Amino acid sequence: MKNTYTYKVTNLIRDPAGIVVTASFTITADDGVDQFTHTYNTGFANKPKTPTPFEELTEAKVIEWIKRDAGDENQFEASADAELAAYKVRKAAPVTTSAALPWETKE
Repeated sequence: MKNTYTYKVTNLIRDPAGIVVTASFTITADDGVDQFTHTYNTGFANKPKTPTPFEELTEAKVIEWIKRDAGDENQFEASADAELAAYKVRKAAPVTTSAALPWETKE
């Protein structure tokens, strides 16, 4: 089964002219059993010919830009897939936590 992805824009940075130059966002990859959310940042290098006024932006529009700039092999979704796979490995092999760091216990 192919993973599904949920995008959520968490922050926008704009230049003095009000044009968005960077977006922070999360992608949740879900395989139907497990899901993992990872945070990303991406910059928009090309100034648009007809910029959308900041006040008129929608989350859907910014997600459209993110996906457009991610390319045909969506780099963010590929990374989210890898993060979900790593989570599943960690989940299958629980780890032991320590209350101290090894260099702090030496006397």
